[in-house]
Amino acid sequence: MSFLGLILKNLWRHRIRSLLAITGISLGIATIIALGAIADGMEQNLIATLRSGKADFSIGQAHAPMIVLSSVPEARLYEIARWPEVGQAVGALVAFASFPGNPYFLTMGIEPEAFELGGVTLLAGRPFSKNAEDEVLLGKIAANTLALKPGDSVEIDLKKFRVVGIYETGNLLEDGGALLPLRALQGLKNRPSELTVILVRVNEGFSVEAVMARVEREYEGSLIPLRSAEEFNRNYQSLRLVRAGSWLVSLLALVIGGIGVMNTMIMSVFERTREIGILRAVGWRRVRVLALIMGESLALGALAAFVGTFLGWSGARAVTLLPQVRGLISPVYAPDLFAQALIIALGVGLVGGLYPAYRASHISPQEALRYE
Repeated sequence: MSFLGLILKNLWRHRIRSLLAITGISLGIATIIALGAIADGMEQNLIATLRSGKADFSIGQAHAPMIVLSSVPEARLYEIARWPEVGQAVGALVAFASFPGNPYFLTMGIEPEAFELGGVTLLAGRPFSKNAEDEVLLGKIAANTLALKPGDSVEIDLKKFRVVGIYETGNLLEDGGALLPLRALQGLKNRPSELTVILVRVNEGFSVEAVMARVEREYEGSLIPLRSAEEFNRNYQSLRLVRAGSWLVSLLALVIGGIGVMNTMIMSVFERTREIGILRAVGWRRVRVLALIMGESLALGALAAFVGTFLGWSGARAVTLLPQVRGLISPVYAPDLFAQALIIALGVGLVGGLYPAYRASHISPQEALRYE
């Protein structure tokens, strides 16, 4: 029998115990995969939203807890729009609203003349009127999910709106939400003269970086320009909290899994003391015995990585099917996320097997053969 075959045979002999150890590690790996993929997807969608359409960059409130809680006075929009370097600047209010079957429906208030800069393409119907109070445009994903079309009515925050058109931006977050006239959403959310972000397009001949630097200089501590994932993560804590929560939950599961591996291998060593003594008596060196136990521990980690990856992928997919988040989240499965999960799983197996392997390699043949 090959060395690998012997490792797998030993694990199969105690399959219930091995299964429990694999379960502990795989739960941690599943959490890393699921929450990591969701956080990466949210980050990509948010960055695409901040750089939507023909905008060169966006401006949000500095140090806001999350982007939807950003509050920018509308007066700042008019000031920045007058800068000679700025070709166009438009404001948008972004907020979650109550929608049929979804209490966290993404709504965006914007002026009709800002559609081009925001990358909004009308697929059906017409744009809403600037001062309309009961007209709404639905994103393609939202309209398909709810089977709504122009002329239908929908209730947003307990107020009836008439769907006048269907739009597309190519961004999952925006296409899964709705566009309302800016004044209508400001009134609905009781946020008069308030914006979430300002989209800016810079005139030709001017440097985008120079305009961003001017925003930081003139509105230091109150506004911040946003164009990259690094800038977004540095200013807003929402995704950092998601990642931190994922690591805390994963760490707990991995510690439990590591203890499970150690317990499994220690029990295995004690039960196989006589067997290990025979192997030593027929010529197995200590390093070979150590390699056998460490191989079994690493095999548990590798199997847990496979199971955890499948569970994490399935969990992330299941989350996207929930009505509350449909159209808001599109998991991104980066190769380095799977590599990270595999390394962690093998690391847990390695650490969990160190002491049992050391203990097994130091069993003397004479002592083991006397063991009952």
